[in-house]
Amino acid sequence: MGLTKLVVFDVAGTTAKDDGLVIRAFQNAVMSFGVQESSPELAEMTKYVIDTMGQRKLDVLTHLYGGDLVKANQAHDRFIAEYIGLVASGELEEFEGITDLFKLLRAKGVGVAITTGFPREILDLILEKLAWNEVIDLSVAASEVAEGRPAPDMIFRSVEIYNIMRGTSIGMEEVIVVGDTETDMESGVRSGAATVVGVTSGSRSRERLEDAGATHVFAFSTKIIGLID
Repeated sequence: MGLTKLVVFDVAGTTAKDDGLVIRAFQNAVMSFGVQESSPELAEMTKYVIDTMGQRKLDVLTHLYGGDLVKANQAHDRFIAEYIGLVASGELEEFEGITDLFKLLRAKGVGVAITTGFPREILDLILEKLAWNEVIDLSVAASEVAEGRPAPDMIFRSVEIYNIMRGTSIGMEEVIVVGDTETDMESGVRSGAATVVGVTSGSRSRERLEDAGATHVFAFSTKIIGLID
C-alpha cells in the first residue's frame, strides 16, 4: 500500500451507531402503505433490507415493489421522513472517537470523505447533528451518483471532488475505503482502492466481510489509524 491520501467512510454501522434506526424507519414507511405489522410480508421485506444494507434505499424499495417506481418513490419519501425524524430527535450517535479520528487524519494530511446509501436530505441532517461538517473534507450521497453501492460511483465521486478541492491528482492506490457491510466491501474492491477495510461494529462478521473482499477487518473504524501510521 502506498501513502494514503484519502479515506472514504460509510456512515450507519461504520462511523455512526445504527441501533436499528434504518429498520425502524423502513418498517414505519412500508406499514404506512398497507403492510401489516408482524406480518410474514413485513418480515420478508425486512430481511431483504438487512441483507442489502449499504445499498441505495430507493434501489432496495424498487426491488421490493417489483419495479413499481411510483410505489417505490412514495415509500422512499416516507422512509426519508421517518429517518429524519429519528435523527432529529437525537437517536443517532457517532461511535466513540470518530470525530477525533477525522481530526487526526486531516492533521496528518489525509482527506476524509463520507459516503452513504441515504439521500442528501438525510446525510445533511446527520452531518449537522453529529457536527461533522467541520471535521471532514466532503460527503457524497447515493442520490448524487448514477449507481449506488455495490457500484463504486460514490468512491470515484469522492476522489474526483477531493482532487478538485485540493488541486491534487490522487489515484485509487492512495485511497482507503471503510465500511461495515458486504456491499461496502464490494464497492471498495470494484473501485480499485488500495485498501478495503471492514468493521464489525455493524451487523456483519469478520468472515462475511473478508469473503466480500476486505483486505483488513477491525472492530471499529478508529483502528484504521494503524494503517496510516
